[in-house]
Amino acid sequence: MPETRTYGRRRRQLPNSTPDQAPAAQVAKREAVSGRVVSTGSGGPTQMAGWDAMEQTASASGSDMYLKVTEKAAVIKMCGDGPFDVYNSHWIEEIDEGSKSVRCWGTPECPLCAIGDKAKRFSACFDVITLEDPAVPTLKVWEAGIKIARQLKDIATDKKRGPLNRADLYFTIKKEQKKKSVEYTLERVKERDLYEEYDVEPLSDEALGAFGAECHQWGDKVKETLDEDAMGEVVDLLMES
Repeated sequence: MPETRTYGRRRRQLPNSTPDQAPAAQVAKREAVSGRVVSTGSGGPTQMAGWDAMEQTASASGSDMYLKVTEKAAVIKMCGDGPFDVYNSHWIEEIDEGSKSVRCWGTPECPLCAIGDKAKRFSACFDVITLEDPAVPTLKVWEAGIKIARQLKDIATDKKRGPLNRADLYFTIKKEQKKKSVEYTLERVKERDLYEEYDVEPLSDEALGAFGAECHQWGDKVKETLDEDAMGEVVDLLMES
């Protein structure tokens, strides 16, 4: 059983009325066969999360599992044609210790949704090979927001541009800080243009096969689901007067 967690104590004002069911929200899930991003209602099978399992796995692997997107365009290669994990998460500012990000159950039974706390962050997780250091290609998890996820969906479902893991297809991703937000820019790069434009050699078939065998090494969930007891602690924290 998951270890019982004790959260720090800070309080905020919640809505006076308790909704009869979770707020309507659009989330996404994998198609069973293609793995492509598709839209589903709030009753879809998503989960919630704590970070303990992720931190243990990252520590065991000796490296950070996440792709860090910066202002410099990073060349990446997609390992699959869709995300392996998709979820919404609640942000609980009142938690003093541990992660403030809590994975939504994605159902009307989600205790946080039931008390009026909306899940505000969308995450679609992809296995990618980053070529930030071309001499040391590295398998990472790319946690993308809804805007980029929809761009990737459009490419994946386009017969001329997809699938995402086409042998001759690479991508670049970068971010730009605006006044009140961060904007991400995704671009397709053909294998034939990779060296000329980015001074990066394409990955060999052998390397691609080796990385493909390691995909999902962190499991099918990036963020694990909190059980009822742990979720109850979070709800109690928010409802405390």
